[in-house]
Amino acid sequence: MLNWQFITRFGETSLLLPGAMLITAWLFHTRAIASAWRWFLSFGVAAAMVLVSKLAFMGWGIGSAALDFTGFSGHSMMAASVLPALLYLLVPNAWQRLAFGAGCMGMLLALLVGFSRLELDAHSSSEVLSGLILGFGVSLPFILSSSRPVRSAPVVAASLVLVLLLAVPVTGVAAPTHHWLEVLATRLAGRDKPFQRGQWSSWALQSGHEQVLTRLAPVPLMR
Repeated sequence: MLNWQFITRFGETSLLLPGAMLITAWLFHTRAIASAWRWFLSFGVAAAMVLVSKLAFMGWGIGSAALDFTGFSGHSMMAASVLPALLYLLVPNAWQRLAFGAGCMGMLLALLVGFSRLELDAHSSSEVLSGLILGFGVSLPFILSSSRPVRSAPVVAASLVLVLLLAVPVTGVAAPTHHWLEVLATRLAGRDKPFQRGQWSSWALQSGHEQVLTRLAPVPLMR
């Protein structure tokens, strides 16, 4: 029986955002400038899309009741974008096949993180799937098309990453990003409380026996 609470920690922003920064810094340090900019921009766009989708729902109720979509899964996106690329770069250049194998292991771990979000009832299928697609859209092109830096990350950096990978899930250290987003969304939207999953209400257009949801509005309902 897998411990899904343990596995989901591998998608924490407190772990993977520093990992993304480490990738960027190492690529620039090794003068893989083109790869560094591609990684930095693609990861930044993906992170921004997650942020905007969450703020849009929490502040203004923009989402899809039909798809049960309230925003991209941040854990899924972070895991799918950072873990494959990070593990890929930690393998020495002489072991190219092993590097690709490490990237595949990162992909499998990201899939487990996504599945853990479903098992913990933290996200819907549409949110996890879209988050994974968004994240893999960052890591896979990076691994397949970017030139590897002249040197792999040093042993010290590799050891640091491994310590974080093990320590964060065990200690449960997590940044309160969801709470921060709720505060930001309510202030931007001028609301007292953020929208929450399940607060779906709508006016509908009738076409025969079909009903099409066209608008979302809040109703008092706690998850």
